[in-house]
Amino acid sequence: MKKCATILLWVLMVSIQTPVGQLFKLPILIEHFMKHQRQDGVSFFGFLQDHYTPNHTDADLPEDKQLPFKYITIYTIGYAIVPGVIKTTAFIEVPGDKKVIFSETYTPQQHFGSIFHPPRV
Repeated sequence: MKKCATILLWVLMVSIQTPVGQLFKLPILIEHFMKHQRQDGVSFFGFLQDHYTPNHTDADLPEDKQLPFKYITIYTIGYAIVPGVIKTTAFIEVPGDKKVIFSETYTPQQHFGSIFHPPRV
């Protein structure tokens, strides 16, 4: 189950973030070519040459924009951790008359002694 989920997520990531996802548009290319072949009788290479040149304009321009590898957009995800810089000019005086005194006697904690002990034989 984990292997299938990993492969599915990998394929999804590769298809979205790289031009490989344009291959999913190949049926649109074939359908559009067949439409032009019926209307104009153009060959496949003539169709590609006509539709993938920068100055191509015809009546079905919205359909032409959906062809694969016509417009490629690559989305990248970048992470940056930028620490915030805090500059202050305020000065806070800490009173020094309070003293904290810890007891001199050591009392071991009961719960630590029960967890950390050598293995029993």
